[in-house]
Amino acid sequence: MKKIFLLLSVALFISCSSKHSDYEANKKLAQKWVASFETGNIELWKEVVSEDVLDVSPVYGMGQVDYNSSLQIAEFYINNYTDVKFNDPVWLPGIDTLTLKPDGSVRAYGKWSGKSKSTGREFNLTSYHNFDFKDGKIITTGEYFDATGMTNAVGPVQRNVVVFTAKVSKKNLNKFQELMDSDDGLTVTRNADGCTHLEAFYNEENQTYFIYEYWDSFEKYETYLNWRFNEDPSGLVAKTVPLVIGGESGMKAHFNNSNYKFF
Repeated sequence: MKKIFLLLSVALFISCSSKHSDYEANKKLAQKWVASFETGNIELWKEVVSEDVLDVSPVYGMGQVDYNSSLQIAEFYINNYTDVKFNDPVWLPGIDTLTLKPDGSVRAYGKWSGKSKSTGREFNLTSYHNFDFKDGKIITTGEYFDATGMTNAVGPVQRNVVVFTAKVSKKNLNKFQELMDSDDGLTVTRNADGCTHLEAFYNEENQTYFIYEYWDSFEKYETYLNWRFNEDPSGLVAKTVPLVIGGESGMKAHFNNSNYKFF
């Protein structure tokens, strides 16, 4: 344990006491990357990020992504948040983990703050970033912060939650699920105007299929519901009705719910 502590102490001393000749120039590139979010300038992001970049995404489950996915994530943050600031930044030179010598890479600690454009709610979170460079561009990077917590923090105070249920026997579940998973199924619902996301699952004990849907407004849900039952060219409802216990009466949509709370 003492050896590990000593090794870390030496590494920190070396990284802080000397700098690679490229460090200052690379630090400016990393600061431009930060500035792209603070100013909402995606072109500045493109200017400093290599098209061969490998980026460790802060989004749960994504892991390391390529340039196109990294760009999509950057555009999401730039398009959806305002008044963004990287506060109290601490910039440090990175080191080669084998030689323990500065290698021109850059590390940064700080606190991001900003506000959601759609809800007006603010976020404030600590983060860590690493940047490696090649040919004057960021070639590898990683963002380490609670992206899920950030999304929840700025989410709407009131969510419009719809609970749709269908009584489906176990023998008909596979056919019903195939319809839900088809191109005309829940993907269409998710992409409908006003639907932000949905969750679906089946309870074997009471033979009920649940769909939890989150909408910008119940009015938009009602518009979708009318389309799905009366105008949908795929005829999905007509295909599912024979699989539901009690037919159409075995389907229920619970909406106009109130007193929403998120914990």
